[in-house]
Amino acid sequence: MSKIPVRVRSFSTDSNDASAAGEPADQASRSAGADAGGQDRETQETMVKLEPGKESLDVWRDRALRLQAEIENFRKRQRHLAEQQIATEREQLLRAFTRVADDLERALDARSGIEGLRQGVQVTYRNLMRLLSLEGVETIPAKGAWFDPALHEAVSTASHLDAGVEPQRVFKVTERGYRIGDRLLRPARVIVAV
Repeated sequence: MSKIPVRVRSFSTDSNDASAAGEPADQASRSAGADAGGQDRETQETMVKLEPGKESLDVWRDRALRLQAEIENFRKRQRHLAEQQIATEREQLLRAFTRVADDLERALDARSGIEGLRQGVQVTYRNLMRLLSLEGVETIPAKGAWFDPALHEAVSTASHLDAGVEPQRVFKVTERGYRIGDRLLRPARVIVAV
């Protein structure tokens, strides 16, 4: 097995250092150099022989395993943080929907007949739309708009002559569509004039 030379600098830790004894720096370095055989003591280089192979391989293998463990622990922490964030946001959203459930329950408990029920449902609908608006949800305008397959889902067609609108225009909306920012939550289900 061959030996690899490695240069190691030796530093003086001598308590009899000349500079500590009050000698000028020039004289200290000369006296130190004389002790080291003409070389400065702080820059004296020593050759150390290391055997390549098992020791260095074990050190690198240990480092690699430690790095892999750190990466795996980082992934687990990030996954856990993401799950906590999702759970927190889900709780906040569902908490807001409990108010809608309360409004519906009050509307159903109303004893003032059909008109009271209608008013209760209207209040619930307004609260729900306000909740969606606070979350950034917008309705997709559809009635009378040009049919856009990216925003509308055609469930049926009608003659433009019977509908009284231009061809390729949305004649009727059967279900509203919603989007949040540029992302589509649900396309509007529409009847298109042809």
